Amino acid sequence: MDEFNKLKIYHMKKLEEAKEKYLADQPIYYIIDFINSLDFFFTTSSCAGRIILLKIPKSGKKFEAEFLFKSHYYVNFYYIWNKLLEVYKNYDEKIYFKQEPFILHVSSKNIERAYELLNIARKSGFKHSGIFLINNKRVMVEIVGNEKIETIVSKNKKLLVSKEYFYNLVKEANEKLKNVRKRINIFYKNLLSYYITI
Repeated sequence: MDEFNKLKIYHMKKLEEAKEKYLADQPIYYIIDFINSLDFFFTTSSCAGRIILLKIPKSGKKFEAEFLFKSHYYVNFYYIWNKLLEVYKNYDEKIYFKQEPFILHVSSKNIERAYELLNIARKSGFKHSGIFLINNKRVMVEIVGNEKIETIVSKNKKLLVSKEYFYNLVKEANEKLKNVRKRINIFYKNLLSYYITI
């Protein structure tokens, strides 16, 4: 068995474990399952797009950040507003409101297949996608959307946004997440159209 297939078996096992623990993003199971059904690809990480409240440590180190709220689905304004009111007085650190884009990392058996997938992604509207190498030998495709919001909402136990402004933030984030889902569906249809016929 070659190195690619050994790695695929390893990552498929990790994916199944993540699904069992509800750590993988359910809204895009159908995308990752289809890609993983192809002999020449396997997925290594993904995010369906999400809305979060994130506490940033004073050190600024990303791995020390703490999720105060996270959803891969549309968010009810009153629920997340009340969550912010509940937590902001507890932290001197900055709290950010974020809407993050769809992102998918796919390992490819060779550069030719990687370019195929990249072209399908770009055709589907994921213009910022690209190809990179790991250790100068493993070909990885990064598919990423451009829908994004990031703004500070609290600092030093002080709320920095009004209820009205936050309402509009959440409304805009939900709209962007809706666009994310539409683009993902287009990507899926283009994948089927290309790979079911070859």
